[in-house]
Amino acid sequence: MAYQLYRNTTLGNSLQESLDELIQTQQITPQLALQVLLQFDKAINAALASRVRNRVNFRHNYTCVCVGVCM
Repeated sequence: MAYQLYRNTTLGNSLQESLDELIQTQQITPQLALQVLLQFDKAINAALASRVRNRVNFRHNYTCVCVGVCM
């Protein structure tokens, strides 16, 4: 399953708005719109996985000095 993280980008939002409009005007079915979104998820994740060279990893060492419960 592809991550849906990129649906909240400008491109993803524009796609969803366009699909919603096509559904409302009965030019496509909701099922087809879902298939398009799933294909978008797969395509954007594949493109980023193969084309992005820089990656960021975050690490944090938890050090806590407090009285009570620390998380």
